[in-house]
Amino acid sequence: MFTDLHTHTYFSDGSLSPAELIALAIKHQVGFLGITDHDTIDAVDEAGQAAENTNLTIVPGVELSIDYPLEGTAHLHLLGLFIDTGNPLLLTKMDWLRQGRLNRAEEIVNKIAAMGHPVSWPELEQKGHRGSLGRPHIAQLMVEKGIISNIYQAFNHWLNRGGPAYVPKTKMKIDEAIEVIHQAGGLAILAHPFTLGFIQYDRLGREILKLKELGLDGLEVYYPSHTRYFRKFLLEFARREHLCVSGGSDFHGKARPGILPGRGNGSLQIGEAVAQALEMYRHEKYRKAE
Repeated sequence: MFTDLHTHTYFSDGSLSPAELIALAIKHQVGFLGITDHDTIDAVDEAGQAAENTNLTIVPGVELSIDYPLEGTAHLHLLGLFIDTGNPLLLTKMDWLRQGRLNRAEEIVNKIAAMGHPVSWPELEQKGHRGSLGRPHIAQLMVEKGIISNIYQAFNHWLNRGGPAYVPKTKMKIDEAIEVIHQAGGLAILAHPFTLGFIQYDRLGREILKLKELGLDGLEVYYPSHTRYFRKFLLEFARREHLCVSGGSDFHGKARPGILPGRGNGSLQIGEAVAQALEMYRHEKYRKAE
């Protein structure tokens, strides 16, 4: 059985329902599955219900977009794994992010409409799922309206930074996000470290150490886009700095064709020992804090 601690449903920007994702994960022999939608935990309960009476263990999680100073298109995402989804502070922050997401989507639609294109907020509302409205849904609407020919064009020429319809995303600061995850009893994991944009391993290492000082627990070592050399560096770095190790496919469904839960692009096979080691790390962390 395999481990996949980074997946998305249609509660954020994935294409599958929680139940559909569970069925696909079981088909591909996943034993531990992290539900880590962007800035929302709304899918976790449904996923847990869908996984009842199966051999699949759901790891409650979230992927947070972080307001962090990096160059160009580089960005920092933080995974919260094994979180208590009923934690009051976590729920408050999720509500804040949800409202920010809706406000952003409405502002983007208004910008596009102001440029003379036939889009409206009511039309967009029909495409989202329980408050998950975001840029993918706007891009889909733009294609349907004939404003652009494909979704990639929507992002590259309209919705990304510098585009005429760009609106900044509501994000948490890194120290705030780590605190929220820890208050919810979870582990704060740096998602896909290559997206920080550091080509030199030593520079990336120094940046990770800064995050460790703020409370970072671990690194997403196993990821489809990581080369074996990069995985080796991350694994050795994590062991040397006493950081825990995670991994996942970053499955989105149709938005990222060719990526499967538990398999990634075909070469990602993370054993259950990774999830079990994380559970032990978490147990020790919070036992010592008691």
